[in-house]
Amino acid sequence: MDKKKTLQISLLILFILFCLIFYNKYFFSGVTYVDTQIDNKIDYEKNKIIKNENEKNNVIENLKYVSEDFFGNTYIITAESASFKKDLENQLELYIVNAKIIQNEEDVILIYSGLADYDKITNNTIFKENVTINYKDQELNSNIVKLNFSKNLIEILENVYYKNKNTEIYADKAEIDLLNKKMKISMINQKDKVKISGKY
Repeated sequence: MDKKKTLQISLLILFILFCLIFYNKYFFSGVTYVDTQIDNKIDYEKNKIIKNENEKNNVIENLKYVSEDFFGNTYIITAESASFKKDLENQLELYIVNAKIIQNEEDVILIYSGLADYDKITNNTIFKENVTINYKDQELNSNIVKLNFSKNLIEILENVYYKNKNTEIYADKAEIDLLNKKMKISMINQKDKVKISGKY
């Protein structure tokens, strides 16, 4: 009788152990996996919210900078919005940009573009996307305009189109010297010719 009871108890213990192992293997681990997936999704959503908040904090609305040089020239640049460039605290990327160079309170050069890279220390600016320059009765359009104050130079590059009342010019490159107010128009490849049309 003792042997029979011992055998029954042993079988019962084995059965319980088997049920526990079966449950842990097929049910409990699945729950852990689902929980882990939910935790990962929550972490991902939190990180996404933090990233969006950081991006919002990185954006400046209605930006305006005004500077004046030793020659009495004033440079004013405004943008609908701007953001700091990663790892470059003095560099800003500007969106919907208007710039004005006022020379000795007389001549005014206006520059418009969709985008611009602006250096807060040097004021050097690279205008990009549908750039337009207006100066008196002259207009220049191009893909890129580089404004370099240390060289007192405006470089106009890529698909340059110049027009005034009488003349239209197509070229690769134009340069405006801000000191002597002279403009030079040329082609990058010297074998190519500048296209000029106008009323004479």
